[in-house]
Amino acid sequence: MSRILCMVQQGQTDRSRFRAIEHALVGAYRHALDSADRPLVVWMEVPAGQGFTESRPSSMSWLMAEVDDGLDAARRERVLLAMSEAWSTATGTRSDQLMLAVCDSSSFVRYQRLNAARVRPIARPLFLVRTAARLAWSRVRHGYLSLPVNYRTS
Repeated sequence: MSRILCMVQQGQTDRSRFRAIEHALVGAYRHALDSADRPLVVWMEVPAGQGFTESRPSSMSWLMAEVDDGLDAARRERVLLAMSEAWSTATGTRSDQLMLAVCDSSSFVRYQRLNAARVRPIARPLFLVRTAARLAWSRVRHGYLSLPVNYRTS
């Protein structure tokens, strides 16, 4: 199962719109790849005052979408364009307010491993259980998967 990480600036995108935005992104992803795969979307909000672009508080959102290793450039470009258009339409923002990366699955897994590696090995099992519980709770409570950016690792 593919994954899409969506990092947005807190308060910039109404949380009640996350499900609709997610639906638009997943539809664009599936259509661009002509795939039945339904990627898992995880939301993260950057707290106010913690994101900066050009030395000013940021209005940028960042998306990272996982694709199969070795996906050809033409199909990658279709995914990038489709997701960028879906994001702009669903959020009402300009395309220059979005940073979008389409990553090979192996790079995506490496990113996750490097992120987990910052947690002490002894604390890693508890961290993984807490992360799974937070994701499940957010799905039940809000209808979408989310994790805090400033996630305590110990």
